Amino acid sequence: MKIALCTVSVLFGALSMLAAFVQAKNEKKPVPAVIMTAGSLLLLAAVICNTAGQQADFIVALIGCIAICAAAIMNGVKSGQLHIQHHIIRIALSVILVVGFALL
Repeated sequence: MKIALCTVSVLFGALSMLAAFVQAKNEKKPVPAVIMTAGSLLLLAAVICNTAGQQADFIVALIGCIAICAAAIMNGVKSGQLHIQHHIIRIALSVILVVGFALL
């Protein structure tokens, strides 16, 4: 279970970071991209904390996932194309990851 949680977290963090880099490249004021990058780095740090046996890994994952989701919503509102289903899936995945970190 720990391997699956860490793998999904790394994939989610990496894909969010990729999306942030693409967004930053296309924008003059990339504030949401910076927030998403920070959230991605925090989620990847949570994976490192989890493998190192640190107890605060779920707090780091929670802050990272909140930053990723908030930045994604900011991007959608800013562009005028808020795809609600996309954000619901992102938030649900974030909740699952944070609960997984809290339980392990």
